[in-house]
Amino acid sequence: MRNYCPLIILCTNLMSQATALYIDAGIQASKYCNVGTFAVLIFDYCITLEAESQWVWHRKWTLLRFIFTISRYLPFFGIGMTFAAALRTQYYPGESCVKFEQASNVLHIICIVATEGLLMIRIYVSYTSKRLLTFLLVFPVVCFVSSSLLSNAFLTDTNNLPNPGGCLFVFGRNRIFEYVSLFLYELVLLCLMLFIRFRRYKSTIGQLQATFFNDSMGYMICIMSASSFSIIMNIAAPISWIGITDSDSIQIVIHSVVASRILFNLRQSEEHSRTDSTLEELSDIQFREGQLSASRFEA
Repeated sequence: MRNYCPLIILCTNLMSQATALYIDAGIQASKYCNVGTFAVLIFDYCITLEAESQWVWHRKWTLLRFIFTISRYLPFFGIGMTFAAALRTQYYPGESCVKFEQASNVLHIICIVATEGLLMIRIYVSYTSKRLLTFLLVFPVVCFVSSSLLSNAFLTDTNNLPNPGGCLFVFGRNRIFEYVSLFLYELVLLCLMLFIRFRRYKSTIGQLQATFFNDSMGYMICIMSASSFSIIMNIAAPISWIGITDSDSIQIVIHSVVASRILFNLRQSEEHSRTDSTLEELSDIQFREGQLSASRFEA
C-alpha cells in the first residue's frame, strides 16, 4: 500500500493542475473575447467616422443627437474599463475593485439605455400615439424590475472561484433573467415594428421607410441573438467561461455599432429621397404647345 502512495499523490497533483489550467483557459478566453470586442468597437468607429462627419456633425443639437452621442462615445469608456479589468494579472493585498466594477456596470447600463432610447424614438415617430409612447416608456422599466426581482428571488451567485477584492475577471450565473428579459423586450418591439409596417405602411413605403424598418428589425435580431447566446452560456458553459458574455462587452458593442449605422443609413436614405424627389419634379417640367408646364409644383 505504501508503494502506491506516491502514485496517488502524483495523480492528485496532476488532476489539480489540470483543473487549474482549465479554469485559467476559461478566464483567458473571456479576457480575449472582451479585448476583441473593444478592438471591434475602435475599428468600426474608424471606418464610420467619415459617415458621422457627413451626416451628424453639421446638424444642430437635438435630443436625438444628444442620445446618439452618448450611445456612440460612452461605450469607449465602459468597454475601456472592462478592457482594463481584462488585462489585470495581479492582485495586491487589501485592494478592492468593487467601486471600479460598479462604475463600469453603470456605464454599461447607460450605453444600452441610450441605444434603446434611439430605437424607441424612431418607433414613436413612425406611429405617433400617446398610448404607444406610454408603452415604450413603461415596458422596459417593467422588464428591468421583473428581471431584478426574479434574480434576487431565485438566483444566487454560484461563482466558487477565488476573487479577492473583486479584482479578477470572473463572473457567476446570476444574470440569466436579465438576458431573458432583454430577449423578450426585443421580441415585443420586433412584433410591434412588424405591426406598424404592415398596418400603417402597407401600400405606401419609400426608401426612407424601408431603410428604417429593415435596419431596425436587423438590430433587434442581432440583440436577440446575442441575448440567446448569453442565456446558453449562463446555463451550459463552465463557470470560468461565463465572462465571455457576462461582462456585457458583446451586448454594448452590438448596441452601439448597429445603432450608429442605422442613423447613418437613415440620413443617407433621407438625402437620396430628397434628391430623387427633386429629379422627379424637374422631369415633370415640360413644354406643352410652346408653354412651360410644371404640374407638380402647381399641385
